[in-house]
Amino acid sequence: MKILTGRGLKRPLLLFSALLFLSSIASASTADEAWSQAKARGLGEKKSWLKLLHFRTTWWRTRSDVDGPRFFLNDNGRWDASAEMHSLIAAMFDPEQISNKEDQSIFCRFPARIVWLEKEMQGSGVQWPTRSCPLMERFRSVVRGPSASLVFSSYYLNNPSSAFGHTFLRINQAPSGRDGQRYELLDYGFNYAANVDTENALIYGIKGMFGGFRGTFTSVPYYYKVREYNNAESRDLWQYELNLTPEQVSVLADHLWELGATSIAYWYLTENCSFHMLTVIEAAAPELDILSHLKKQVIPSDTVQVIVEIPGLVRKITYRPSIRTQMFERFRLLDSTERDAAIEMVSKKDLSPLKKITDTKRQSVVLDASLDLIDYRFPYDVQFADHPITQFKNDVLAERGKNPTISEALVIPPPEDAPHLGHPSVRDGLSFRKTEVSGEESVVLRHRYALHDLYDPARGYPDSAQIGMFEVDLLWTPVRHTLEMDKLTAFEVISRTPWKKLTPDFSWQMRLGAERRPWDDKPGTSVGILEGGGGLTLATPEEMLSLFGGARTAVHSDLDGRANLARLSAGPALGTRLRLTPDLVMGLEGWWRRERQDLGDKDFRELSATFHWQFARNWGFRVQGNEKSNVRSGEIELLGYY
Repeated sequence: MKILTGRGLKRPLLLFSALLFLSSIASASTADEAWSQAKARGLGEKKSWLKLLHFRTTWWRTRSDVDGPRFFLNDNGRWDASAEMHSLIAAMFDPEQISNKEDQSIFCRFPARIVWLEKEMQGSGVQWPTRSCPLMERFRSVVRGPSASLVFSSYYLNNPSSAFGHTFLRINQAPSGRDGQRYELLDYGFNYAANVDTENALIYGIKGMFGGFRGTFTSVPYYYKVREYNNAESRDLWQYELNLTPEQVSVLADHLWELGATSIAYWYLTENCSFHMLTVIEAAAPELDILSHLKKQVIPSDTVQVIVEIPGLVRKITYRPSIRTQMFERFRLLDSTERDAAIEMVSKKDLSPLKKITDTKRQSVVLDASLDLIDYRFPYDVQFADHPITQFKNDVLAERGKNPTISEALVIPPPEDAPHLGHPSVRDGLSFRKTEVSGEESVVLRHRYALHDLYDPARGYPDSAQIGMFEVDLLWTPVRHTLEMDKLTAFEVISRTPWKKLTPDFSWQMRLGAERRPWDDKPGTSVGILEGGGGLTLATPEEMLSLFGGARTAVHSDLDGRANLARLSAGPALGTRLRLTPDLVMGLEGWWRRERQDLGDKDFRELSATFHWQFARNWGFRVQGNEKSNVRSGEIELLGYY
């Protein structure tokens, strides 16, 4: 082998250096050429590119909603989509990017953008560099499928962030190559949620309202979401399969990968889980225009109503009942003796009550119902192998295994109150009020941001719950020519779930707000109110008639007087409601309370009678009679939902 020294070594070194120089010039030229052609085609301002970057135009600015790290290559990319494309093209021809580590290379960070750019530049003659990304390819192989669904998880009152429901995406895998069956539990769910960093309710509310939390996208196997929502929280799941092509679903998966490395400011009323699920869908299918159908404020029920109303967007709607719904159906198949035996077994953690059932086939049905009851009552405890309820569940499973009877498939048809059939979330009202004794007449203008009360039409909402946020009443009195705030409700939740032997639920309520009412010798005082209460609700089997009994307490504060002046009151409360049809309902409410005052206790009563008729999906008529603070009034009101 010949060893080069001196002049013999210089010649190949010079040749190698020249080749490197020419290579760098060619690369730079190719990047410039690619950018020139992209610019000539107007790709930097194309709607599909803007949607991939989550650009949105409001009345005063155009920019991306994404404000977290690692989503833009250009420092000005959040405001300048063309500059971001320029930086992307330059990075694609950068040797450092091609040789960079997998998780840092732009080829691995932005697959949806690169696929889109190469597709738009077909026929340009540009030779694009390539870069393999094993980790991303594994992600693609695991989550990709031919279709995608938007999933609505029903209302969950025990968590304020889920009181209005929740939406997330699911990518649906193709049927198994072995048996041709589709196993939806193996699909992947994609969630956008706030990373909550406080347990303080006040701080949570303030930060949630004003974008104080960071929202992130996460992906988990769908069975995790089923376990969380369907089982642990007993929430029904409504699955809206979208009419997307397999290519659009692939873009959807790639784009969700891109979003997984960044975060977005989470705004509870606007840019929340519902909103960003739709922006992701639009990024995958830019010809869709979903956001324009939304109100400024958006909640999950609005989302599903909007996608169903867009022609051709929803291919199929399916329903997955919660463990609570399944349990009720299983117990419906039992007679009273069998029901008592199943409940007794679970309550006592003892299999001996099963001996009361002599028929082997009926024993199998009782055991199946008992297993559902265990999963419903102890959703978290059964996840621990050493917990006593888990050990008892294993005993029930063992007993069921000894029984040769094959269980019939549980068929639960979708209920008629699907969330997309409900009334819109925002409600305005125009009311005529007349006050007794004084005879004063006034007009009440009402606005409620969200969501549903006990007298609204039942379709699409939990009929035993009232969930309200930002409800304000403005009172116009023509004689005095005054317009004043009569009532403000910041947040209100009422749960009137009927008590049953199978599900011994308690009723409860809370409200935070203010209203004008008499305070000592001042007839119209702004009074701050914090109310709470609890009790039991009994109802007929079909829950047409319900009766509530319990107690309520409140703290009232004179907002027009001394800041530290507050009074505590408490007393019994009763309520009854008769829902004749989903659109026709009437009810009575009463609260007798004793208020602790400076000069001694004083008794009050608050009574109301309500009649509501929903004569169209978005229009209702309501008549009310009220007595509060010894002042009686009557109202006739027209309600509009939108």
